[in-house]
Amino acid sequence: MCQTKDDRLHLPTSTLVVGAVFFMIAALAVVATACDPNWRSLEQTLSTGRKLMQAFSLRKNVLTLFSLSRSPDDIESVHGVRAVSALLLLLAHKSMALFFNPYMNRTVMAEDLGRSWTSFARGACIHTDPFIMISGLLTSYSFYKELEHKKRLAVPREYLSRLMRLVPNLVALILFCTFILPWIGTGPLWNQVVRHHSDICKTTWWRNLLFIHNYFGFETMCLTHTHHLGIDTQLFALSPFFVYIVWRWPQIGLSVLTGVAAISTALRYSVTYSKHLSHYVVFGSSIRQLFQTADFSYTLPAHRATVYVMGIALGVGLRYCGRDFRLKKMHLTLGWTAAMVCFYMSIISPAHMASRHYIYNTTEAANFAAFVPITWCLFTAWIIFVSYIGHGGLLGRILSWHGFLVTTRLSYALYLIQFPILFYMVGKNRATYTYNVLLLVDVPEMVIITVGSILLTLLFDLPFQNIRNILLKKPN
Repeated sequence: MCQTKDDRLHLPTSTLVVGAVFFMIAALAVVATACDPNWRSLEQTLSTGRKLMQAFSLRKNVLTLFSLSRSPDDIESVHGVRAVSALLLLLAHKSMALFFNPYMNRTVMAEDLGRSWTSFARGACIHTDPFIMISGLLTSYSFYKELEHKKRLAVPREYLSRLMRLVPNLVALILFCTFILPWIGTGPLWNQVVRHHSDICKTTWWRNLLFIHNYFGFETMCLTHTHHLGIDTQLFALSPFFVYIVWRWPQIGLSVLTGVAAISTALRYSVTYSKHLSHYVVFGSSIRQLFQTADFSYTLPAHRATVYVMGIALGVGLRYCGRDFRLKKMHLTLGWTAAMVCFYMSIISPAHMASRHYIYNTTEAANFAAFVPITWCLFTAWIIFVSYIGHGGLLGRILSWHGFLVTTRLSYALYLIQFPILFYMVGKNRATYTYNVLLLVDVPEMVIITVGSILLTLLFDLPFQNIRNILLKKPN
């Protein structure tokens, strides 16, 4: 934990090289922006090289980021569901970061956070389940359409497209957190929450780029919050098989999806029960128990496959039913009743486990791990389905607001950048706080996260999406 005043006066060569790379990316964006007005008038005759350079134009990418136009084939409510889930996840992550800070009234803090209202953060793992389900939904929704039109899938192209979508942002984040971030601050906890993770990334970064880092445990994982990328990429690799068999042999395909979901659910239950894990952070949970929960269940695609195949089934269902599908009033009533029961079982029913008087129970922990992801995603899937067919009501109209298109385009960068910023703030803190629940909503910190997400999106995410579209342009 030792630091000296002269540490930051002698930057290593690696930091200077990475800094130069980021500077060149920014300079390229400035040059492309300056040339963009001339290139737009010649867009049809531009060479591939100039098109690739134009991909970095800030003007072009700002217009794309804040565009409110949507495709006629869009699933509108997905953007709102993603935005709400992202906000809940951000607040849950912020609550984790708060525990690193010193408080003058820590006993008051412990008592206050031992109440049922903290269930949203203690069960934070369920906020990632809608993202996995939506990934399966959008994948099957796209693949099913392609199978209907072309009777086949260009699987290698889809895999390459996926990598070109994910890798540039991830590389930028790893480089920044490994070689730049450790040198732009100091503080009592700096080595623990910033430099320690930088040192891990220097030796294990390659696992992240192969998307296998979720198999090596939280304690030796570079950028632990990116485990979701590994899970999602591995499940995506299986998605062409799942979607194809559902399209080609519907009954067999749906039986396979049901079997995969059942096996995945059984794995979560049995492992949680046998190893005394806890996907819900009960009062007094040890760090060791939480790490074991992550290592033996939470970060493994076999344990998260249930909600992914639910998403695949939902995507196929939306294609099969179409937007003109209508439900009778009785069916809508039954559906909303079932959805509210699922909401109760996901959020309200487990709330008693947030109490500081609660004693860990293996059966309850196993039930939460096995069934709450299903009930929470059933609730979410119902909202998406009824909104898609025009029966979503006020909730459906709110979730389908055009402004959520912007949050969708920022969501990947927001997901990547929030943890480094949260722990940057923890690492440089030199003060003792008085705990107040309003510390969860740190406006300056939220602004920094938002600005950082916009910069990452404009300089890396959208430019490389443009490059992907140029190089992998689909034939007519």
